[in-house]
Amino acid sequence: MKYFLLLGGFAGFAAVLVSSYFFAGNRPAIALRDAAIACLIGGLLFRMLHSAYIAGIKGCLADRVRGNKSSQDGEDLEPTPRRRV
Repeated sequence: MKYFLLLGGFAGFAAVLVSSYFFAGNRPAIALRDAAIACLIGGLLFRMLHSAYIAGIKGCLADRVRGNKSSQDGEDLEPTPRRRV
């Protein structure tokens, strides 16, 4: 999770620094302030997105395990033969 926090912070910092300094023409002090704020927001955003992604994977695995347990209880379906094309 630390990797995604750092990655989001760097992405936010770099994007806002470049856009604020080069494209908007702000002074370096203002551009660095804006980039520091974007670093915090980008890091937190990536951390939340990573947590949601991991929760989705855990839920998918839990559903898959739950599905395998129910199929092992004698409810196995016969596999259908594949059609040749």
